[in-house]
Amino acid sequence: MSLESTLIELSEKAWEANRNGDAEFYARFLVEAPLSVSQWGLVDDREAILRGFAENRNPYTRTEQSDHRVVALGEDGAVHTSTVEIDVLMNGTEKQTMRVFATTAFVRRDGEWKAALFQITPAPAR
Repeated sequence: MSLESTLIELSEKAWEANRNGDAEFYARFLVEAPLSVSQWGLVDDREAILRGFAENRNPYTRTEQSDHRVVALGEDGAVHTSTVEIDVLMNGTEKQTMRVFATTAFVRRDGEWKAALFQITPAPAR
């Protein structure tokens, strides 16, 4: 499988885990010291990131990726970016749709791709 296919598939699994509040997936997916960056702030506490996924307070009910780009950074590093349209239940009840640019920086550790940094940035409406 190509690098691009591998990282797109892994990204789809990550969004699925996000929708399902699957912190166990993220415990395997994240490096030991990950960084999360979004319009809500910067988080570099791995346990806080995992707790956020487990609590799933603003559940994503739909995530649809497009415009994939993958850039290799040597043999053991890569960046994947895409545009993602997300249906979210704010506070668990209020449905909103948001469109973001999502970027993940990957490193390969022991043969597996892990997320070191992930960032979402608001994208303009279509």
